[in-house]
Amino acid sequence: MFLHSLRVRLLLPVLALVLVSVVALTIALAMIQARHVRDDAAQSIERRTYALQSLFAVTRSVMLDRTHDAMRLLRSEGRRLGAPALGGRVTVGGRAANDLVLGGVSQANNFALVDGVTAIAEGTATLFSRDGENFVRVATNVRKDDGSRAVGTQLDPVGQVIPHIRKGENFYGVVDILGTPYVTGYEPIFAGDDSQRAIGVWYVGYKTDLQALSTVVDASQVLDSGFIAVFDGKGKLRFHSKAGATTDPAEMERIATQSPEGWVVIRQDVPDWGFSLVSAYPKSDVDKAILRQSLWIGGIGLLVCVLILGLQWGLIWSRVLKPIQRLTTVAEELSVGKWGHSIEETELKDEIGKLARAISRLSYSVRVAMERLAKQAR
Repeated sequence: MFLHSLRVRLLLPVLALVLVSVVALTIALAMIQARHVRDDAAQSIERRTYALQSLFAVTRSVMLDRTHDAMRLLRSEGRRLGAPALGGRVTVGGRAANDLVLGGVSQANNFALVDGVTAIAEGTATLFSRDGENFVRVATNVRKDDGSRAVGTQLDPVGQVIPHIRKGENFYGVVDILGTPYVTGYEPIFAGDDSQRAIGVWYVGYKTDLQALSTVVDASQVLDSGFIAVFDGKGKLRFHSKAGATTDPAEMERIATQSPEGWVVIRQDVPDWGFSLVSAYPKSDVDKAILRQSLWIGGIGLLVCVLILGLQWGLIWSRVLKPIQRLTTVAEELSVGKWGHSIEETELKDEIGKLARAISRLSYSVRVAMERLAKQAR
């Protein structure tokens, strides 16, 4: 009975239309929101990586200026000692190597020059001597992990510096020295007029101060579970996000290396550093964000649906059902001989008004007919 009532018949089409509209709007807005979430994630990564790249560039530029100044000081102080030459075999740091002589003074295990330069310019300084095809530190204030001077160690034979030195060229840039990145300068030392085959290397460098970078990376987060990490040229994790759901370094290394399915991994090289920036986030974070937004949109849509139905019900009740109920009552009373009703709905200009006027005429006709019958009966 309820399903066949007029109110249900009037409301069901409206309800169906509103629900279809809400579902269609929710789907459309969810698709738009999905694009926005992905765009926001990409823009967040772009902003973060741009800031980090800028920090790297500024740090390198400032420290390279200091490195050039320190190199000029080292070479100037070296020239004051005299002409460079290779000396005899010496022992440095437990290994045999050729000595480097400046003005006839042995520099093997002689730290006066390198310490004097860094006392003024700070940083680190080294004198390398040629030993076959390699270059060995004979005087340095670069320190090992145990705090001792790194004499006897050699310039990385497969590193980025050695090809330049072997060609008699200078090198300035970021180099990993004993596991630590330094902004460095290397210039070949030549004996006499020979400008092709270096007998040694001047070196100055500054340990990179990346505290500002570390602070930015630590606070970085991509969506709920994403991260930003900085790897050095050897693939060692240097800095990583410490906010968000993914903070385990081993997990970050696995994701950055393997790019597992279900993750978006973006890798950028850091120019002139040999570092790489890795930004990553799980696709599930996007799905969760889309689901949250869709639930909000759907909830608002349902609320609007309820409000529309409530308004529609109020209008249907006041404009249709209530007048029809009153007219139904009048018609029922007419059927049992009651008339003389005042029908207000006759003033309406719609179909209900027409019906009311018809019932009013019917009521009048019945009353007149009944009055005539009553007269004839008398």
